Amino acid sequence: MKLNNNLSLNQRCLFSNKTTLLEESKCQNGECSTGGKKKLGAKRLTKKKAPFDPSKTDYMNCEGYVHSVESMGSLEGPGNRFLLFVTGCPVRCIYCENPDTWVNKNGTKMRVNELAKKAKNLKPYYEFSVGGGGVTCSGGDPLSQPEFVSSFFYAMKKDVGLHTCLETSGQGSQYAWDTILPHTDLVLLCIKHPNAKMYKEITRTCELDRMLEFLKEIEKRNIPWWCRYVVINGLTDNEQDLIELCEICNKSKTLQRIDLLAYHTLGEHKWKELGLKYIMGEGLIPKKDRLKEIAEFLRSHLTNKNVEVNSGAE
Repeated sequence: MKLNNNLSLNQRCLFSNKTTLLEESKCQNGECSTGGKKKLGAKRLTKKKAPFDPSKTDYMNCEGYVHSVESMGSLEGPGNRFLLFVTGCPVRCIYCENPDTWVNKNGTKMRVNELAKKAKNLKPYYEFSVGGGGVTCSGGDPLSQPEFVSSFFYAMKKDVGLHTCLETSGQGSQYAWDTILPHTDLVLLCIKHPNAKMYKEITRTCELDRMLEFLKEIEKRNIPWWCRYVVINGLTDNEQDLIELCEICNKSKTLQRIDLLAYHTLGEHKWKELGLKYIMGEGLIPKKDRLKEIAEFLRSHLTNKNVEVNSGAE
């Protein structure tokens, strides 16, 4: 099966050259920066630090910055789910729908005990739903608040008894990984692009290699994961892009599913409110037939035929 190529690599790279950043925006925990002279450094990422252990703390009173909470989600993991969206993110995706989550302090402070109470009251709706249900932490990126997210997950598993799911770009520090992953049942990994150059162009701040290291980490821990892939006309849907995506997925032993997410412009107004130039547009939104075509292409190139491919259009 052959797919049409829409834009050359050089043409696609033009997208990021037209963007402006919030110069004051910085990833929390010293992991990444988009302003000033401070840059992401390998030594910073690999520095050894003992992971935070919520079981040895007053985890219920741990505070974090929260963007929003939804009591009944069904797209962010199996079954019905309690959704926690935290603030702070190391990437600056050119199509980000929530740029207001980039900085931690843009969120509202909440304690784990507040969230645990909300989730516990709705537990029957989660655990008896098809797929089992549970809680999902997204953002932003939860890896930007490791202590808070690990405390939240620990409470959900120990005190509420719910399945935990982490939605992330797979960046951040080893400390964040070691702190959160022991309390994570499922990972939703957002692969921004399978090509290293295009990954950097789309995220503007981070590297594909770092995400691949995170993928190795969850494989080592035998944590099941779902691939989340945003389909953008001419930017992420070329045949070579999809072949490279399959190459990444075919190396995995714990991949369960691939979700194709159609690009949309619902977050455009937030960019304008923040004084940022939004360079994407309606012409980049894929049609349902295109999503079905890509899903079929992926199925034909995956070596593990048990991996589910969801186009969202079938």
